[in-house]
Amino acid sequence: GWMSAGMKKTTFLTLMIGTCWWCAVVGVSQARSHGKAAREASLKVEALQELDLAMEKEIREKKVSGVIGLIGRKGKVGYYETFGQRHLEKDVPMAKDSLLRIYSMTKPIVAVTAMSMWEEGKFKLDDPISEHLPEWKEMKVREGDKEVPAKRLVTPRHLMTHTTGITYDGRGVKLGGKDSLSDFSKSLARRPLVFHPGTRYAYGYSIDLLGRYLEAIEGKTLDVIMRERVFDKLGMSDTEFWVRKEEDRSRVALVYRRNKDGELRPAMGTDAVMKRPPRMMGGQGLISTTGDYARFCEMLLRKGELNGKRVLKAGTVDLMLENHLKDIGKVYGLGGMVNGKGRYEWGGAAGTRFWVDCREGHYAVFMIQTWGYRPRTWEVFKKHARAALASE
Repeated sequence: GWMSAGMKKTTFLTLMIGTCWWCAVVGVSQARSHGKAAREASLKVEALQELDLAMEKEIREKKVSGVIGLIGRKGKVGYYETFGQRHLEKDVPMAKDSLLRIYSMTKPIVAVTAMSMWEEGKFKLDDPISEHLPEWKEMKVREGDKEVPAKRLVTPRHLMTHTTGITYDGRGVKLGGKDSLSDFSKSLARRPLVFHPGTRYAYGYSIDLLGRYLEAIEGKTLDVIMRERVFDKLGMSDTEFWVRKEEDRSRVALVYRRNKDGELRPAMGTDAVMKRPPRMMGGQGLISTTGDYARFCEMLLRKGELNGKRVLKAGTVDLMLENHLKDIGKVYGLGGMVNGKGRYEWGGAAGTRFWVDCREGHYAVFMIQTWGYRPRTWEVFKKHARAALASE
């Protein structure tokens, strides 16, 4: 009680300024609140706080420019946080509405689109794709120095499990600024496969080709097919193969690479995503938001339905989550990696990842934008997310 009011005020201000300076120096942030939402989703608050600190450390140490993390359980989003920036040079924070390049996380959505058509009897999983794409009728396989006829024709199941014999070797493949998806397919078909369809797994252009197959069946471009069958039903209004509105340019997160000094430098700006592409690449082409992708995950978790709109039958989701490669000693579902116990997951070239675990009843979406290097940020996120989801 010996201080005067003025002295108390001055001392308090000095203490606050000193505290803020210390926080700025060591990178300590104000604690984020994880209350009702976390409890409703049965997430451990202490683990979520550790996750916050871990992601802030990744930003502070310049491992990544920005991060968005989301965890859903019991029909509730229990964790949804942003860290860092989507545009370092302009000091624009990463936000929940940030538009991100999801690259190969396009593949599971195309597979779901395909399976909605499969439900309607528009194709069978083991039909030759040459029934709709005649350029795939007579395939050759490279064996050593020679080319031999393929022992079997490529099917939709091969496309969705990367067992076609098609890799990401782009030599001779039409991927120019005026080449359509049809041009792409025809150029791909002229090249020999690297193995006989169905005998091995090799990641490549298979689901890009699946997109062309769907176009040939429906007589529509892939973006229209996906909007009708998936995006509109799930309310994925920010998911598309390009950013349609100029006013949304500022929402696009830049993709960053690290130079030899560890500094983050832009690898991709915004111009490329602002115009309609010449072809809709189903294996790599979508722009999306974390919230939109979470809706897709929630639909899978709920076995094909969200908010009263059904995208797939429950049995079709189960079929996608089965291991389709037992015969060749591999584990892979339709359009994504599975464990044969209800889990489905995949990632994208810019570091984005997701999982859906139907047995355990949860999912997670992880978004960063990196190029040419692989930070451990995903492993750090996954470790802390698992701790938050762990049962007592």
